Amino acid sequence: MTRFCCIIWLFSFAVWGGSRLVDSVPAMHGEVQSPQYPRPYPPNLMRQWDLWVPEGFQIQLTLKHLDIKTSDGCHQDSLTVLYDQKVLGKFCGQGSSSNHPSKKPILSPGNRLTLIFQTSDSTPEQQQHIGFSATHKAIATHCGEPEPLLNGRVTFLSGSQNQYLSVIQYHCNEPFYYLAGDINATFTCQADGKWKSNHNSDVTPTCIPVCGQPTKSIVVYQRIIGGSDAPDNTIPWQVMLNLGRARGGGMIIADRWIMTAASVVSIRGVTASNDTVKIYTGVTDIKRDMSSPVYAASVHVHPQYNNDVDYNNDIALIKLRDPITFNSSVMPVCLPAAGATYQTGTMGLVSGFGITKADDWRVMSIKLKYVYIPLVDQETCTNSVNLMRRNDRTGLTNNMFCAGLPEGGKDSCSGDSGGPFVLSDSGRYWAAGIVSWGFDCGQQGTYGVYTKVTNYLNWIHKTMQEN
Repeated sequence: MTRFCCIIWLFSFAVWGGSRLVDSVPAMHGEVQSPQYPRPYPPNLMRQWDLWVPEGFQIQLTLKHLDIKTSDGCHQDSLTVLYDQKVLGKFCGQGSSSNHPSKKPILSPGNRLTLIFQTSDSTPEQQQHIGFSATHKAIATHCGEPEPLLNGRVTFLSGSQNQYLSVIQYHCNEPFYYLAGDINATFTCQADGKWKSNHNSDVTPTCIPVCGQPTKSIVVYQRIIGGSDAPDNTIPWQVMLNLGRARGGGMIIADRWIMTAASVVSIRGVTASNDTVKIYTGVTDIKRDMSSPVYAASVHVHPQYNNDVDYNNDIALIKLRDPITFNSSVMPVCLPAAGATYQTGTMGLVSGFGITKADDWRVMSIKLKYVYIPLVDQETCTNSVNLMRRNDRTGLTNNMFCAGLPEGGKDSCSGDSGGPFVLSDSGRYWAAGIVSWGFDCGQQGTYGVYTKVTNYLNWIHKTMQEN
């Protein structure tokens, strides 16, 4: 059987069709020449060579000599090289603008290649061009190194050295990333030298960050004002913002985006410059965890925020200069789903590095604090605000909600502004609110007021997409 296969492999056959001659040439290497080479080629001729090699190989064609009559655009005498009816090169006289044999060899995308040589009418006296001579050889397909996967890795399931039919699989760095969509993460080295999935896609998969699922949970509702120290890795979306002498909070919502309150980054209508905004991620203890900050590439305050009028639209986004790589201590919180509801009495988690009580003194916390407080119905909140209202700037709008206890004792406070108020849906936390403003932190009959994030989803997505 082996000997028979070898005989077939070296066999070539020719088919005449009028003035057209077709040669099928299955060979690992060989030479193709124009008819009568090195004597002048005959007129009125159409000659075709179909070269092919086994799958897993490509064909390298090298033109050793070229002497074809010149014509504009190679419309008369010419040599055309095709792959699947796609022209890889067309050659004629050296005086034309076509490719020249001094150029690098032609490499077929797959295991087949077609050469077509055609000549026009001419008398032997007029035609003295000898045509072309070319060599061809099979080149083993290699796919090259698989594209690296950002926040993931690639492993070989079979084969090695990236040869034909090797199989690789992409993996994201779990539990912090997952593969986007329903893509098959297994790719095979195909005969055209590309890694392709079972769906014939050569697009490298993408790792999407996991949001709102910390690796460590806060187990009990414990008692910011009336709060408790946050254990490591329990609120990984929390960030601390430092703007000179001011401090605020924020939350990670994507690998290059921080969400905070406009009142943190915009004072008297002036937005903080990029260089003055320092962002600290993964911090639960300021004395222990403070390392090099990350800086802002741009700061985006909601266009309808006007602190001289009120706290309405108290929301801002900060784009980072460099993307964050997520891990146990640094992870984004989820944005709310469109139409997410805020049910009165639902317990939400608020966190920050703001003012806390120590005996009779109020000091900024050096540790990340958290507290669980319930959502308050809008009527109760409005009545409370109206009782405490001191000027026209402190009115409640539909872009705000309240949270807290009627007896007080648990609340966010100064320095927590911009920080997260999150709700949990089946163990997945989403950003319901942003710490905005309030009266007399933690006092009886007062509540913290938060920016209602669901009202700003369109603006958030638009800002992130356009910047």
